[in-house]
Amino acid sequence: MIITPAIFNPFDPVGEIASMINEVICKALVSIANFLFQGYYGIIKALTNSSYISGGLSKLFGNEEVWKLVKDVHSAAVVPIGEGILGLFMLIQLVKISQRIDATATLPAVKDIVFLFVTYVIMHWLIIHSLDLATATYDVINKITTNAALSPSSALDKSPLDFGAADDSDIDWSKASIGGCFMLVIFGGLSLFVGGVAFLIGLVMALARGIQLYMYAAFAPIPLSLLGFDETRQSGISFIKNFISLCLAGAIMIFSLVAYPKILTAVATSGFTDNVMVKMVMGGSSVDSLRTLLTGLAVTILLGLALVKSGAWAKEILGS
Repeated sequence: MIITPAIFNPFDPVGEIASMINEVICKALVSIANFLFQGYYGIIKALTNSSYISGGLSKLFGNEEVWKLVKDVHSAAVVPIGEGILGLFMLIQLVKISQRIDATATLPAVKDIVFLFVTYVIMHWLIIHSLDLATATYDVINKITTNAALSPSSALDKSPLDFGAADDSDIDWSKASIGGCFMLVIFGGLSLFVGGVAFLIGLVMALARGIQLYMYAAFAPIPLSLLGFDETRQSGISFIKNFISLCLAGAIMIFSLVAYPKILTAVATSGFTDNVMVKMVMGGSSVDSLRTLLTGLAVTILLGLALVKSGAWAKEILGS
């Protein structure tokens, strides 16, 4: 009697089907995660568009329509008010001088009147040319902003913003974990949400700064008319400091945007460049992957905070 040995058939239809389903689900989840991360980095790169921050004062909103309104309000309404305030203070100072005149103080009184006249000429010139002075001040400080945005060190050379998705070619789909892929989708959604919030914060801060600059420029004659007199000089100085801090806030915002990818690279190695995403998909180094992703989100939140605090930081730099 011949005994025929049993032949082991390694084919497991149930296991093969389960493996195929696992692979299909993992690929779908990774595709969704890649789409979310592409949106996240696209939003962050769009935020680095500094046209609302470093543009010329007359074109902060893309055209000169709003600036024309500023010029009309400045010349037609605010300049006469500034001149009226200046005239009122000149009259008060003249009354004070007249009260000091007596028979033995003629020469000092004449000197005070001459000084008062010189003060009026200077203050009148400041009021009339206040819009030009505001524009010139903005242009000088804006050079810091444009230099920060265009300097060679600000180039995004191989930064995380240049990578839109994980490299699927490094993934062994037979070892892919549905849980890891699902976690990747969750972080992709969180990243997109945080990036969208940072974009809205940056856009709102840039537009709000533009409106403030225009308001300061339009109403500049009023605080400038207070500079020539001891009783009101501090108000005019505070106005000048606040206007300069608004201009400087643009440089701080641009610096934050330029520094963002470098900080991200320094404190959280890019998941795309070092395949942290791939490791998470394959179920390995989950702790390192989570830490990297959470750190990336923290840096994005830091960017939003820096944009919000840009005005306050500018005031602290000027000591105002």
